[in-house]
Amino acid sequence: MPSPESLTFTTINMFNFVEPPNAYYDFENILTQDEWLKKQGWFKDKITALNSDVIGFQEVFSPSALEALVNELGYSYFATVDEPKSEDGYVFNSPVVAFASRYPILNAQPVVAEPEQLKRFGIEFEFNRVPVHASIELPHLGITDCYVVHFKSQRPKEPEESDVTDEVNSSPLHQLHDEQLGSWLSTTQRGLEANILHNHIIQQRKESNQPVIVMGDFNKPLFHDEFKGLLSHSLRFDKFSTDYLTRFQLKDSWDIYCGLKGADLLEERVSTHYYGAKGSVLDYILLSNEFDSSFSGSILEVIDYTVTYQHIVNPRFDIDQFSTDHALVSITARIRQA
Repeated sequence: MPSPESLTFTTINMFNFVEPPNAYYDFENILTQDEWLKKQGWFKDKITALNSDVIGFQEVFSPSALEALVNELGYSYFATVDEPKSEDGYVFNSPVVAFASRYPILNAQPVVAEPEQLKRFGIEFEFNRVPVHASIELPHLGITDCYVVHFKSQRPKEPEESDVTDEVNSSPLHQLHDEQLGSWLSTTQRGLEANILHNHIIQQRKESNQPVIVMGDFNKPLFHDEFKGLLSHSLRFDKFSTDYLTRFQLKDSWDIYCGLKGADLLEERVSTHYYGAKGSVLDYILLSNEFDSSFSGSILEVIDYTVTYQHIVNPRFDIDQFSTDHALVSITARIRQA
C-alpha cells in the first residue's frame, strides 16, 4: 500500500451495537432485523464518509458483527481483547471496545494494572471495560501504540442489595447519601482507570519510544481532576522534572490543532454528547509529541479536527433513529511541513 499524504483517526461510540436476537441490558431491548439493518447502514455511511485509517469503537456488544461490517468497508484488521458479558446468554450488560484499521495490527493486548503498583497503594482494581492496546504499523510513524478506552460512566455505583428493607434505608435522605457516595465511587473508578492506563502507556513508551494515540469515550470532560494523570508531565516539587517527563506527555488533539491553526482555544468547542439540553465534550483523541508541531522532534501535524454531530443536535428520525447518542470525533494528521 503506498504511503498516503495524511492519516485520519476516528473514535465512535456505537451506542448498544448488538445483533438480534441478542438484547442489551433488558430482554425488551432487541432490535428487529429491519432496525438492525438500519443501524448497520447508518454506521456504514458515516464510516465511509469519514474515510478514516484507524477507528476506535466503544459500546460493542457484537464484535463479530462489527468486524464483518468494517471488513466489508476495507478495514482488513480488527482487534478486541475481551468478550461482552451477558446475564443469561443473550441479554448483554457489559460491552467491549475494539479497533479497526486499514494498516496491520501487529499485536493487541488488554491493558492491565501492575500488581506491584496496586499492592504498594493497597488498591483492589479492575477496569470496568478493558482498554485495547494495539500496535499498528502506520505510514510515516512506524509501529504506533494505539489505545481505545471507555472509562466508567457517571452513573452512581449501586449499593449491594440488602435482605433487610426498613424505613431508614428507604428514606429520601438515606437514598440521597447512597446516590452521592455512589457518584463519588464512580469518579474514583474513572480516576483509577485513567491513571493505571497512563502508567501502562508510559512504561510502554519508555521501552519502545513509539508514538502514542489514545481515543475513546471518557464519560466526563477532560479538565476534571480524575484525568489529570493522563496529561501530567511534571513532579510537584521538582521544576526541572519536565526536562525528562515531556517525552511522555499526552495532549488533547483539539489543543494541538488549535495551536497549529492559531485558533482561539477559548472558542466554543462542539459538544459530543447531550444530557437533556446540556452539552459536554466526552469523546477525545490524545496524542504524543510526534503529532505536535510545537515539539521540535514531531513527525506529523494535526491539520483537521472534525466532529460529526448533526444526528445529536438536529436528528432526522427516518435517518438517525438507530444511530448513536455521541458525536463521532476525527482528526487528520500529515507530514510536518515546517
